Amino acid sequence: MKLVLIGPPGAGKGTQGQRLSRLLSYFHVSTGNLVRAHIQAWTDFGREVEGYNRRGEFVPDDLVVKMIEPSLEPAGRWILDGFPRTGKQARSLDEALERRGIHLSRAIFLDAPDDILTERIKGRRYSQATGWTYHLEHDPPPQPKQHLDPGPFVRREDDMPDIVRRQLELYHEETEPLKKYYGEKGCLETVDGTRSIIEVTEDICAALGNPDKNNS
Repeated sequence: MKLVLIGPPGAGKGTQGQRLSRLLSYFHVSTGNLVRAHIQAWTDFGREVEGYNRRGEFVPDDLVVKMIEPSLEPAGRWILDGFPRTGKQARSLDEALERRGIHLSRAIFLDAPDDILTERIKGRRYSQATGWTYHLEHDPPPQPKQHLDPGPFVRREDDMPDIVRRQLELYHEETEPLKKYYGEKGCLETVDGTRSIIEVTEDICAALGNPDKNNS
């Protein structure tokens, strides 16, 4: 099964991608984590996209597609988190999959209103060691004595209020129309992203036909 997780910033795409990856043994590909890893390593790609990331703007479509294509393996099961974000990226993804003789199984759209998202993002923290995303209230980082993730756990630069407002504007302009795109393809599943983390995971699994039970 090939999945994409789509939704506004703060809807829980990263958290659900991590949880589904562990629960269902899917390969989780986070566009945001890949971009941040390139910037942290200061690769050629990282230098090229750093400004877009710092301003909360979408990285140009051609650069994102070039970065993500190596992860689109025909074999196995994978989840794309944060890609596609635009109609052009969605069409590029379809073309890349077609070249590999595969197709997208489901597009999971995590839906939530802007006011809830803005509050939620305030508590979001990012592990510089693992790239995992946590939330101070709903999914707190592990304590040091647990030895699960050494951190440090920081607030991402693109989680600052003015950047979040810009990201939400871009989401409504560029990403929200993907609901119609995937709806017309017949592969869209919309999930209420305001529910608890566990409930959202259960809702996604139900939309997928409870693959955890099928694989047990």
